[in-house]
Amino acid sequence: MEKLYPIGTIVRLKKGQVDIMITGVCPLYNDNGTIGYYDYSACLYPHGQTDQNSLFFNEEDIDEVLFTGYEDEHFEKYKEMVMSKLGDIKYPHLKLH
Repeated sequence: MEKLYPIGTIVRLKKGQVDIMITGVCPLYNDNGTIGYYDYSACLYPHGQTDQNSLFFNEEDIDEVLFTGYEDEHFEKYKEMVMSKLGDIKYPHLKLH
């Protein structure tokens, strides 16, 4: 991951036709028995989280950033921490099929 987008960022994926909003960073996912992580979890925009389902994707899957979520000094500290710990994640980095 080269850039960390804040929660609330709205993107369109390369293979997508709808806009989605980032709701989480480095979420764990069970991919047919393999626990791994993606860069982001998201929900449909403008609907929001309407059920327990989330969408998962990585930075390289983003085609266009439509809106960047709120960034302040708390997010900057969080971003520094996440970026410094990415190499320590013990789970595999999953890719979209």
